[in-house]
Amino acid sequence: MVTIVFRTLLIYLLLLLTMRMMGKRQIGELELTELVTTLLISEIASIPIANQDVPLLHAVVPILLLLILEVLSSWLLLRFPRLKPVLSASPTPLIRGGKLQQDALSSNRISVEELMSEIRQQGYADLSQIDEAILETNGKLTVLPKPAFGTPNASQLHLAPKEEPLSHVVFYAGRVNKAGLSLIGKDPAWLRGELARRKVTAGSLYCVTANRLGEMTLIGKEPTK
Repeated sequence: MVTIVFRTLLIYLLLLLTMRMMGKRQIGELELTELVTTLLISEIASIPIANQDVPLLHAVVPILLLLILEVLSSWLLLRFPRLKPVLSASPTPLIRGGKLQQDALSSNRISVEELMSEIRQQGYADLSQIDEAILETNGKLTVLPKPAFGTPNASQLHLAPKEEPLSHVVFYAGRVNKAGLSLIGKDPAWLRGELARRKVTAGSLYCVTANRLGEMTLIGKEPTK
């Protein structure tokens, strides 16, 4: 049992390192090479955990080799873009200029019903409302409506909206979140100064969010029952 626990922990840590180096994308957003690598790694990793007769190196070496191949293929695609059609898929227009691309649907084995389902999920009632629909390399559909059916933006309405930068958690569970402060260009000293200016103690807070403009939202702790 101790051996199984040790082998499981070792493979687990190795997989964490491997996936961390591969990036943050989810399974549904992986490129073809990334998906193949992920499937192979999951299969290889399970063998030494279930079978103690298999040496750990028989899993460690292939996993590291697959990681090297994935990093190398990503570098090659960046360095030599002409290889991309060979190792990766390309975006495919399914609707172009409001016209349905029937050959593209057939070559990608997508029915009109499936296309309609995707369009409805994005809030449009009919194909006639769509100007462009592109099947991306990760399998997702990007839909651009015709001007008459699109949501008007602030520029089209001649408005000058107030800037609303993203907020990040800068304090939570009694601790300063330095990563969140870094994302808004602030430091712990700034946070302490702001709390002091507002005459708020850290002990009374559940969490604090802030943005790069210095705007803060303070959420106090609920009283204990």
